[in-house]
Amino acid sequence: MSQSVVSLPVSVEQIAAAIRQMPPAERKRLLDLVPELRQFAPRTLDEARTSAASVRADVQQALAGQALSSTDPFLGDLTLDQYLALPDEERARLWETPIDATWIEAEERDVRSDTLSAR
Repeated sequence: MSQSVVSLPVSVEQIAAAIRQMPPAERKRLLDLVPELRQFAPRTLDEARTSAASVRADVQQALAGQALSSTDPFLGDLTLDQYLALPDEERARLWETPIDATWIEAEERDVRSDTLSAR
């Protein structure tokens, strides 16, 4: 069975306005009808908790089980206490911009296929 695609003369902004006016049940139905949109949907609380637990385990492993001191450097020039005192929006902004972007500017080089890593 083939699907036909109908081109509608509406803008993305008009679609967004219509979606904003939908009640939650209709938004859920929209996600059921267009499952591809789920990749853009916000994570559920359980998914966020699972992700946070995974990151926490990775950090603890990297720290060899040693807890961070509240006065140790944490992110850039901030200590853990200073970081935790920031409003949520400021914390989010800090993670959006790289602290040390020098690795981005690293020169790319071609290597032979039989080259081994230094590790």
